[in-house]
This record gives sequence, C-alpha cells and structure tokens, in this order.
Amino acid sequence: MGSGDLLRRVSEEITEAVFPSNIYCAVCGSLIDRSRPYALCDKCVTQMHWITGNTCGICGKALPNTYRGFDSKGRQVCYDCMSRSHYFTRGWSCMSYGLHEREMMMDIKYSGKGYLARKMGDVMFDRMEVLIEEARECGVRPFDVVIPVPVNRKRLVRRGYNQSEVMARQFIRRWSAAERAEGAGRPDCISTVPRLETKALVRQKETVMLRSLNPEERRLTLQDAFAVNPSLRHRIEGRNILLVDDIYTTGATADSCSRTLLEAGASEVYLLTLCSGGNRKLKGD
Repeated sequence: MGSGDLLRRVSEEITEAVFPSNIYCAVCGSLIDRSRPYALCDKCVTQMHWITGNTCGICGKALPNTYRGFDSKGRQVCYDCMSRSHYFTRGWSCMSYGLHEREMMMDIKYSGKGYLARKMGDVMFDRMEVLIEEARECGVRPFDVVIPVPVNRKRLVRRGYNQSEVMARQFIRRWSAAERAEGAGRPDCISTVPRLETKALVRQKETVMLRSLNPEERRLTLQDAFAVNPSLRHRIEGRNILLVDDIYTTGATADSCSRTLLEAGASEVYLLTLCSGGNRKLKGD
C-alpha cells in the first residue's frame, strides 16, 4: 500500500468514526443502525429500484419482462442501444434511476455526503459478485484495470472528491477482501483483482451540465473531453478496462471515455454504473 493510499484509508477511518455512515438512512434520514445494508432503512431498501431481472445485453439498464427487443446478434437490448452503437463492449448497472436514487445521488454530489459513495461501492460489488466468483473459480481476471470516470477540475475542487472514484475504490476493496477470504491457506491462489487506475484517464475539457441536453448535444459536448495521460498510456495498452461511473442515461460519457481508451490502445472497455435511466423510445422512433 502506497503512502497516498494509507493516508486516504486513515482519513476515511477518521471520517467514519466522527461521522458514522450507518446512523441515518441515506434516502429518508430515519435513524438506523449498522446492520442495515447500504445505509438504507428497511422501508427505503425495498423502495429502491434494484436491477435484478432482464437487462439490456449491451448497456445493462433494466428491461421490462414483457420487452422483446433483440439486436442482430440475438441479444435483448434497450431501445437506445438498438438505435446506436457504443464503444464499450458490455455494461452492468445496479439500480434504475428513480426518485429515491436521484435524491441519494444529489446528496452525494451536491450535499457533501461522499461517505455514501462508499456504500454504493458495496452495491457495485454485490451486483458483480457472481461474475467475480465465476472468474475466480476459472482462475481468470475479467478486467485488468478499473478506471473511474474523471470529473472536471472545478467540480472536483468544489466537491472535494470524485464520487465515481470513491465507489471504484470501495468496489476494489471489497473484491480484495473477498479474494483474501477465499484464498486463505492457498498459496497457489491466482489474484483476479484488477488494478485501480485513477490518473491515466483525465478530463481535459470543461463541459456544461449534461442533464438538460438531448443525446446528440451530449455527444457533441463531450467530444474530445477526455484524454489519456501519455506517461501512463502503457498502463492501459492491451488491457481490458472496467470503466466505473455513477449514472448512465444516453451513454455519451461512457462512449467518450471508452473511445479515448480504445484509441490509446486498450483491448476492450466494459462499463459498471450505479444507476441507469429507463428503457424509453426516442422521439421520432
């Protein structure tokens, strides 16, 4: 563990001791205890829109059980992925972006509740746990590198943290702990934990808030918004990348990052998001 990681871990432990994250529900603010998963009360945990059923075979957003949209490869895909291609190979998402999810994300991004992002890192690990266990049983590493989507400098300074990076760190931490527990007493155990890389992908252009823009406007706004640090390019060349972000709607951010990584030599880019939008037909379709 490097000195930066050690300082970060100590800082997180101090913050957790002073401001415990499992005292109040992350959504409604009700008093809870540490036994509640993801800092959610019993009521709110049942009202979150967990993605557990059919999902888009490309972006990972939830699909209704009655939905029958398929692409040319026979994959069940959402309306959006049926109408446009993406640079990432496959995506997974944890929750649909509903009212409760929105309130929680607003608190994380704009109310200084970065500690909740660590809880959402737990959500991400639990969402991917089956895939991770299968990889471990096969002795393969599904992803070589995990990269959180970077935020622009002004927002990072104002917020004090990148919520996607906080989630990614906790995701890797849980993965490492699970592997240590599974591999205890097995010196021949091959590590499947990917490396967390937070400096290779940078945001080189300030952009306006995307939520008021249509899909095409988002793509134009994000054109050339990201770049790979030339001195760290070797860390992604030939690697399978797992890109981590908080919210997926049209895929403009994920595609811009994925294209940048692929052009810099990444083998494939996969996507893991906390929340994703609904399966809606675009106007005119």
